[in-house]
Amino acid sequence: MTNNKQLDHLIGVLYETVLDSSRWRKTIGLCGQYAGGVDTQLLTIDKKTNLPLSAILAETHFPEQGNVDYVNHYSTIDPRIKWLSQGSISEWRCCHEVDNQHFVDHNEFYQDFLIAYGARYVMGTRVDESNDNYSTLILLRAVGQQPFDQAEQLAASQFTGHLQRVLRLQSYTQSLQTKADLGARAIDALALSMLIIDGEGRILHLNAGAERLLNRQVGGLSCKDGRLSTAHSINKDRLKALVSTATGIPAVGGAMILGGEQNRQVFVTPLPAASHFARDWQTPLALVLVMETDKKFPTLQLLSTLYDFSPAELRVAAALLAGKSPEQHAQDSGVMINTVRSQLKRLFEKTNTHRQSELVALLSRAPPLQN
Repeated sequence: MTNNKQLDHLIGVLYETVLDSSRWRKTIGLCGQYAGGVDTQLLTIDKKTNLPLSAILAETHFPEQGNVDYVNHYSTIDPRIKWLSQGSISEWRCCHEVDNQHFVDHNEFYQDFLIAYGARYVMGTRVDESNDNYSTLILLRAVGQQPFDQAEQLAASQFTGHLQRVLRLQSYTQSLQTKADLGARAIDALALSMLIIDGEGRILHLNAGAERLLNRQVGGLSCKDGRLSTAHSINKDRLKALVSTATGIPAVGGAMILGGEQNRQVFVTPLPAASHFARDWQTPLALVLVMETDKKFPTLQLLSTLYDFSPAELRVAAALLAGKSPEQHAQDSGVMINTVRSQLKRLFEKTNTHRQSELVALLSRAPPLQN
């Protein structure tokens, strides 16, 4: 059957799959083998339609055509989905405990799909679920083999918790990557130069405008050993002080005119903790904006990107900065005051502030930007 070395190897492969989704077929195949199956399916089921959003087949026994046929037709009449949806998370259930031989003999799914492709017995569980869908792992045995028994259910339960964590980790990392990619593209599209640095001035991210600025060595800024500096020595201490206060406690933003470049101004503000560029393990970071002083930049679009404000939340923030009360904004916008208060509460949560005065002070420290 199985041993500890096999289980350790399987668990290691599971966690490696978080970083490489192309390994899923091999990984679920190993899960099936560990619990005595000849093939394995990993399905993500939409709760509204009861149909698979995705279907991965290990291909250790079934041909690829079997997966195609399943997605195109047999998933719509799959009786396993019903009884797997009724079980508890991590509760392994076997088909022979639910579907008797008479049912199997007269069921299209079993006769024209499973048995036609050489499979017969099924053991499965719901591994994890969200509000919209759930994931289920299904192990298969071939025609002529015995049904799955309690020993194999026990073996499967040894890796189920790890599989659940891997699915959650993968979903979380994909969400983070998507948000980071969207944030990076939005910031690269800004009509000004932007950098993210730590308290030592090390550049952790810069958009296309800042990269052009540093490469051309114009604008009074430079990069030395990966750290942001100034081309003119008179500005070095001033920039260092701004970075220090923006990454200190309390974190406070500020600005300076670049000596020798009178048409450029540097803003250094604390990077919001809610930013997609911030990570729990990092020291406080600062956002550096370089803009020409003769250009005017209305609105709060950068703050919206960094704090992940919704359009409605951004309108509340703009109203507060304009000196309006939540009640005035509700009246002007034609929305319920309770709705505005809920949006204000989310602004507090996203900016890690607790009072309206703190929120306004934090938002007002950042420079307004171009639409």
